[in-house]
Amino acid sequence: MRLFLVRHGQTTWNADGRAQGHSDVELDATGHAQAQRLAGFFKNKDIRRIFSSDLNRCLQTATPLAEAFGLEVEPRPVLRERTFGVLEGQHYTALRAWFQGEARAQGLTEFELRPDDGESVKDVWRRLEAFEKELKRIHENAVVILHGGSCGILMARLMRGNVESSRSLRFENAAVSELIRRPDGFWQLLRYNDGSHLHGLEVPRS
Repeated sequence: MRLFLVRHGQTTWNADGRAQGHSDVELDATGHAQAQRLAGFFKNKDIRRIFSSDLNRCLQTATPLAEAFGLEVEPRPVLRERTFGVLEGQHYTALRAWFQGEARAQGLTEFELRPDDGESVKDVWRRLEAFEKELKRIHENAVVILHGGSCGILMARLMRGNVESSRSLRFENAAVSELIRRPDGFWQLLRYNDGSHLHGLEVPRS
């Protein structure tokens, strides 16, 4: 089984450096163009399943691919990004300062810290366990379209890392990572954060 992990296309909040979390922000013009290029990337690949976060920016990224293969997108709320609660919409610079300060004040690691109405990184780690188990029952090649943070956490789980190792993984909008499941059940990383299909992208004028 080959598994392709894809971060959703660009949104205006991505371009502005704002934390989206569970805020249901849609793709911007660049994001829609990236979604079309992404469908082209998979043109000659044997894709049988398409999973997606149920937030619009992921579903919109998945739509051209699903149409190209005549498949239905399978939404999974567990694939959502970490929710930042009351901090959603703030710039990442402000978020980093808040997390660093609160971690020191509360004596917690940044992986344990949970904003009001939000989740910790460890919360998302536990949330994705159900989807990891679902993947173990699947044998068809599949694409999973999700978010930067949840993509890093899912990959760390699949590679038998830990919650801390997820911090080392970063994904660009509409970039593709590819893994293959070996006969012994271990996942082997074949491609990481590949955005070559986006080179020379021209965004349509609105």
